Amino acid sequence: MLIELALRGRGGQGVVTAGELMVKAMVIEDKYAQSIPFYGGERRGAPVVSFLRLSDQPILLHREVYNSDGVAVFDPSLIQIMNITEGIKENGFLLINTPEAKKWWKNEYIIDATSIAKELGLVVAGWAVVNTTMIGALAKVLGQPSLSSLEEAVKEEFPGKLGELNAEAVERGYKEVKKVD
Repeated sequence: MLIELALRGRGGQGVVTAGELMVKAMVIEDKYAQSIPFYGGERRGAPVVSFLRLSDQPILLHREVYNSDGVAVFDPSLIQIMNITEGIKENGFLLINTPEAKKWWKNEYIIDATSIAKELGLVVAGWAVVNTTMIGALAKVLGQPSLSSLEEAVKEEFPGKLGELNAEAVERGYKEVKKVD
């Protein structure tokens, strides 16, 4: 089954890397995936989107996602400047990096990825890098890829202590994501 997603965040939060890590984890499981980053000459803090496709069959589409099964919002301040629910399918989901449960969409999940990243010291140039926490939460919501595949992909991408910290962020995102009722 093909799942199409949009990852929305700001430059420096690891949105593009998040898509690439999800692809790696799916490939580890002998599945198919695409990550399609969409940004211009942005700088740190500018809005960025990465489209993601996950499937158990080869993926023939090679374009941005217009009608997504879900949207992951890495920075809650984007809610003020864009329609974060635009393009979500009627039965799709919204995953937001926020500590506050506020109903933006009927099928909504939250994770305080910023606090987790700060607690683990995953901060670059003053910005909490929330990507690994967000993909842990995303994997839990989707039911794929597995936590172990995500951790393996993260440790391959970030060797040593940085990999261990990011794998911990993945696990915390997976375990701490909450559905908003």
